[in-house]
Formats: sequence, C-alpha cells, structure tokens
Amino acid sequence: MTVTSNEVDLGSKRAIAESTNFEEIFLENWPKIYGVLFRIVGERAEAEDLALETFWRLYQNPPSSRDNLNGWLYRVAVNLGFNAIRAKKRRGRYEEVSGVLALETTTSEEPEDEVVRAERRGEVQEVLAQMKPRSAQLVVLRYSGLSYTELAAALKVNPSSVGKMLARAVEEFEQKYRQLQGE
Repeated sequence: MTVTSNEVDLGSKRAIAESTNFEEIFLENWPKIYGVLFRIVGERAEAEDLALETFWRLYQNPPSSRDNLNGWLYRVAVNLGFNAIRAKKRRGRYEEVSGVLALETTTSEEPEDEVVRAERRGEVQEVLAQMKPRSAQLVVLRYSGLSYTELAAALKVNPSSVGKMLARAVEEFEQKYRQLQGE
C-alpha cells in the first residue's frame, strides 16, 4: 500500500488534533484571545465570534507543531480582528458600532465622560485601521499585555527586533493620532 504525501500531512494534522486536548487549549487561551479581539473590534459579540472562529480554525487545521501554538493563535486572531475592522469601515457603519460599544460598557455616571471615551475609542480604532498591519498588531498586542517574547512568537519575528519594531509602531500610531487630532 502506498501512502501519498497529502495523506501523511492530513494524518499528522489529525494526530495533532487528536493527541492534544483541544478543550484544555481552548480554556487556557480563550481569555487572552477574546481580550485581544475585544480591544481590536470594540464589541463583545463580535469579539466572541472572532475568537470562536480562531479556535475553529485551530480545530480544523492545527499548526504542524505545538511549539508556536500561542503565536499561531494570536496571529490568526489579530488578522481576523483587523479584517473585521476593515469590513466595518467599508460598510460605513463604523460610528454606529462605536456608539453601541459605548452604550454596552457604560460605567460612568457622567454621560459626557462616556461620549468622550467613545470618541477616543473610535479615533484609536480609526488610527489602527490606517496603520501598517504589522505595526497595528504590535501596538494592540503590546497594550494587551503581551511580553516581547510573546510578541515575537505571534508575529513570527526575531525576539531581539521586537523592541525597535514596537518603538516604530508606537511612533507611527502617535503621529497618525496627532494628525487625526489636527496637531
């Protein structure tokens, strides 16, 4: 009996999916992935949908190695998140989504504070959508609490280059934000 390379690849991926406890991976990584996506898209339901899509992709097509599983998950989640932002912008519902988010996350007793927060959140999302994808990913992931090592794994870059890349990304964000503010 002859085994083709496609059968070997498919067999090894199935073996990884079966040999790892998907439920444990899901439970361990769900809060991090959901948190990153919530920071990107700004809407709880959409962040949940995108997080589920991330884990569905893991289940359907796991990476060939478990060594970089967290990096793979972050990369897929961030890509899905930024694609969702771009889609919202194309549909012209960007302001509407920010308004819904502001209503859902009301924690202040002062409506003026909530309006200001919603405007800033919308501005930040607009700036992130204008940035180079890798720069935007770096900023979002770093301010989501990832270490330099985790950033390197998520973006598949050398850990020693993360600091310089992050500094450039933050500088790009600040410059675009100032431009948006009219400074």
